[in-house]
Amino acid sequence: MELFDRVFETIKQRRERILSGGINCIPFGLPRFEEVFPGIESKTLTYITANTKIGKSKLADFLYVYKPLFYAMNHPEQLRIKIIYFTWEMSIEEKYLSFMSYLLAVLSGYKIRIDPKSLISTRASKPLPQEILDILNSDEYKKYFQFFEDHVTYIDSIRNPFGVYKFCRDYAQNNGKQYTKVIDIINHQTGEIIEKKEVDDYYIQSDPEEYRIIIVDHLALLTPEKGSSLRESMVDLSSKYFLTLRNKYNFTVVGIVQQAMAQESNENLRLGKLRPTVDGIGEAKIIARDCNTMLGLFSPFRHGIRDYEGYDITKFKDNIRFLEVVISRSGGAGAICPLFFDGATDYFTELPLPTDPKLIHAYKLLDRVNNSKVILFIHKLKKKKHESNFSFRKVRFWKNFQFRRNSRIGT
Repeated sequence: MELFDRVFETIKQRRERILSGGINCIPFGLPRFEEVFPGIESKTLTYITANTKIGKSKLADFLYVYKPLFYAMNHPEQLRIKIIYFTWEMSIEEKYLSFMSYLLAVLSGYKIRIDPKSLISTRASKPLPQEILDILNSDEYKKYFQFFEDHVTYIDSIRNPFGVYKFCRDYAQNNGKQYTKVIDIINHQTGEIIEKKEVDDYYIQSDPEEYRIIIVDHLALLTPEKGSSLRESMVDLSSKYFLTLRNKYNFTVVGIVQQAMAQESNENLRLGKLRPTVDGIGEAKIIARDCNTMLGLFSPFRHGIRDYEGYDITKFKDNIRFLEVVISRSGGAGAICPLFFDGATDYFTELPLPTDPKLIHAYKLLDRVNNSKVILFIHKLKKKKHESNFSFRKVRFWKNFQFRRNSRIGT
């Protein structure tokens, strides 16, 4: 009954955690979607899939980096967070710039909207204003950057499946205890015990309230192990290493996978089969059998669709996405969540239903995003004891500044 006792104790602990004001998953902040997909649970494997340049990496950052980080920062009594991010498509510096753009938008109440290219003064005629530098370098913002760096580890140098596994396993072993057991090695011909061997049994992490998230972006950029093909390496990473990290070491694993180019073919357009599917996964469809959930992201505007799920795509254009539960072991497959999307700041928010009068607020946000004259509210620092007291002053900024709807920084 040792196994029963361990599982039963887990059930009791999770119940008691809820009753005492704790959580068993980190919410996404998408109320209707959370009815079928409550949030980030430990010991799960999720794949996010979409066609190229739709925003799957941005969605992964929003759901599995920014949301848990803000939640952990605001609720330190409920959880701790550790995110290990294998970034192979974008450089570490590009990922950090994306976080800066998101942070500026969120902390300013979406009054500061500036994309990563503008942060690094890409256009000679539009250098970054000193006011933005002052904000980023302020004590108020620095505490977020420090929290981010303390809890997110970006890795771009390890690309092979075993290297990914070893890095994450080493973290788990340094932050938990591995229990062992002795098993008998039996000669199958005689039935005699020929050896007793100590092997790994179960593992307990040091901090039971720590959420450990691994993000791999994206699987097709793996460096295959010697003698293996890309497909074989993807299968090894998923079926061997991801499952061990999930089942044994309590990691939440998020893998980003591309849909095949053929998924956007004229034939699929004619048949109305453009949404992400398991069959559409490019290099290794078989990895879908390993995951708890597969999420798909779809852009109707990409295909010239004028109306989708009751929403007028001609109004939203490239600022709308549809998040779908493609497959799930826990139910909810087929559930669709409409999202307002701003690629400049990695910002997503759940849209009201198309018949809800509150949809007018989404149109107002859309107007703000597409407004050519951007008004920024710049923080004015005032020293008060050892803290900074922030007020807002309105500043007209960058006359004729244009944020193109269709521009994307990364994916």
